[in-house]
Amino acid sequence: MKFVVAFTVFALISAACTERVSYRNFKVYQTQNVTREQREQLKRLEDLEGVDFWDRAGNRIMIHPRLQRRFELFLKVHNIPHQLIIEDVEATVEAERKYDQEYRKARASSGRSTTSFDNFWTLDEIYAYLDELAADYPNLVTVETICETYEKRSIKAITISTSDGQVSGTKPVVFIDGGIHAREWAAIMSVVYLIHELAEHSTDYSDMLANDWVIIPVANPDGYVHSHTSSRMWRKNRFPVSILCTGVDLNRNWDYQWASSSNGCSDTYSGASAHSELETQALVGLMKRYEANLKLYLTVHTYGDLILYPFGYASPAVLVPNAEEHDSIGTKAAAAVSAVGGPTYKVGNSAAVLYTAFGTSDDYAVGTAGFTYSFTLELTGGGNQGFDLPATEITAVASQTFEIFRSMANNI
Repeated sequence: MKFVVAFTVFALISAACTERVSYRNFKVYQTQNVTREQREQLKRLEDLEGVDFWDRAGNRIMIHPRLQRRFELFLKVHNIPHQLIIEDVEATVEAERKYDQEYRKARASSGRSTTSFDNFWTLDEIYAYLDELAADYPNLVTVETICETYEKRSIKAITISTSDGQVSGTKPVVFIDGGIHAREWAAIMSVVYLIHELAEHSTDYSDMLANDWVIIPVANPDGYVHSHTSSRMWRKNRFPVSILCTGVDLNRNWDYQWASSSNGCSDTYSGASAHSELETQALVGLMKRYEANLKLYLTVHTYGDLILYPFGYASPAVLVPNAEEHDSIGTKAAAAVSAVGGPTYKVGNSAAVLYTAFGTSDDYAVGTAGFTYSFTLELTGGGNQGFDLPATEITAVASQTFEIFRSMANNI
């Protein structure tokens, strides 16, 4: 299988000339060994402009320069242990951008055209690859557009099945989405890597292909493009909420224990109503199409080394009826990662391990959509760099994540 990426002078010039949000002197703090009470105190800051929780556990927090002295005082008052782990976020973004530009130039000059996971792909590159797979493997792969977003981009879904690339109606369906949160590039690349393995090396994975796979690698294309061209740390979609605020958190927009929020500028703004967003509606529609065979739902995020299962809306935690099975499946997947030299993943109920969250896709999957099993994967991060996983680590993270996919598919 060959995959030709178009590296044009125009694209490079356009990228260089696009106005970007600067994260100069933004700092990232890591809290350590926090109690549940301290975590609740931190969560009160979640909706404040200039405070950005980088991981679902709330351990790594990016702070705008104007808030840094006040934030450090807050940590001191509440006796929250912490350390400064990133002095200047913009420096890490610049390093990521420089690597990508140099890699693309070298690749273009060398004429190499094989599929590579040595850099982060753009939306156009991902979609071109999906279409190429559909053309090259018509008896295994089908690609369709399930939605057009607010900014007129397609959301593409790929079905991988030994039944001529169609959901058979007789095999369990594994349904996966990546990139609900735009800035989580490593999650998207890990899902693309899964697609690559299943499509291009299908004979190696007859065990996994006992299931039908329905995969949306980029569930938030508007946000993903925006995180490439304008604001690296952008999380939400690009729907104009008001004259001042843009974007809805697509992982707070699902119609299961949805909760309204008044701050449209917040990174966790849940939207005007449940399922208000086109992206959410598209995924829900696809789930309903295959509801008779839905077995396993996986939503792939970064980062935190976590395998989480529902429900996440209540504290004390409300567990799914088959919580023991969820725990067993998650524990086996964590062991599979460790067996290939990956990090130690923590497995548990999301509200018990972390804190409550309303209107999430994993809760909806088992609460309403009819999946038997549902997990949120918070993949490993790039050391202290958070979302800026060094591109040189993409293959390692993606291949480790593949072991999670394989273990779960084989143990449901």
